Amino acid sequence: MKKIIYYDYGFASDDQEKIRLIKKYGFDGVFLFWKENLDETVSALRKAGLWIETIHLPFEHCNDLWQEEESSAEYLSKIKTAIEDAHRFAVPTVIFHVSSSVNPPAFNETGLNRFQEILSLCERYSLNLALENLRSLNYMDYLYENCPSEHLKFCFDSGHANAFTQNIEDFPWEPYQDRMICLHLHDNNGLRDQHLVPMTGTINWVNLVKNLKTCGYAGPLTSEAIVKKDSLISEEDFVKSVRQALNEIESLWQQNEN
Repeated sequence: MKKIIYYDYGFASDDQEKIRLIKKYGFDGVFLFWKENLDETVSALRKAGLWIETIHLPFEHCNDLWQEEESSAEYLSKIKTAIEDAHRFAVPTVIFHVSSSVNPPAFNETGLNRFQEILSLCERYSLNLALENLRSLNYMDYLYENCPSEHLKFCFDSGHANAFTQNIEDFPWEPYQDRMICLHLHDNNGLRDQHLVPMTGTINWVNLVKNLKTCGYAGPLTSEAIVKKDSLISEEDFVKSVRQALNEIESLWQQNEN
């Protein structure tokens, strides 16, 4: 299985150093968080032979999707710009948050119409638009129900299921498994979204791997671990620990085949 690391994993190193370590520990590629002026980073990754699995669309102000606010137009424009960049960089999939906070605005027709604009742009470019499980699954359900499209996909986030919905042991896989195209693997204490290296929190990885296999997932193993601000670990040791964790997950995958 391909091993992917979140490129903005928390150290202030430059592209050259990040790429050196990512290559040293044998990762196949990265996933990026969208920001302006990614051209240099993308060029460096491509030159190093690293695959860019996905680009995460901006999630700040994502509740504006559902609101009648002046800022909503600005938010929608930023999302479209990020999608245009993903197309320009030939990245096959973008990741999208469709709500945030404990009490987001109710889903509504205004948000649905905006979302359909976003989805239509992805369809035009043959991009996959993968929605993440967040604090409420209802928003995803509403959009999946109202937006039939072969380009509308699902990204399962282990940390969110463990800390936000706290249903990782009995996650409702069936409505989403046929859409699942990528994973965001990270751990936490079950209370906060800490983005710990897998195997260092409370997630039962044996059970999670079993469920992912039952769903038929066969894509990359992608880490979204981010170093803690007060951590004393070196950048190299952190990257190494992420790779070791993904190796352990792959071992569980293989054990489950016997």
